[in-house]
Amino acid sequence: MTVYVDDSRLSWRGRSWCHLVADSIAELHVFAAQLGLRQEWFQDRTMYPHYDVTVSMQRRALALGAQVGDKKTIVACAKRLRTELGSQDFRAGAPTGLPRGAFACEVAASADEPSQQPLFAT
Repeated sequence: MTVYVDDSRLSWRGRSWCHLVADSIAELHVFAAQLGLRQEWFQDRTMYPHYDVTVSMQRRALALGAQVGDKKTIVACAKRLRTELGSQDFRAGAPTGLPRGAFACEVAASADEPSQQPLFAT
């Protein structure tokens, strides 16, 4: 099992943000706790479940063993998390942390195309 952090740099409230995902919900929560993240910050009501982390937190995640994930890896992993969430009995209306839609990762569509497209549509 692996934890991944992307290399996005979405600016919001004066900070740059990235996404943290893993091969399983349990592994993601354990790793996030090691980083000092609270479980209620888990973005489980977005199209692709993840934790949002600052760039400094990204560096700590990498030091703890997370791997840098490219867009394809992050999205595939987040889709698996969404499937796992769908198979579990989660409480309706449970707190989910940070505002929805606040962190739509921006990445270049291709090396030849300078425009930005969201990685996660929320």
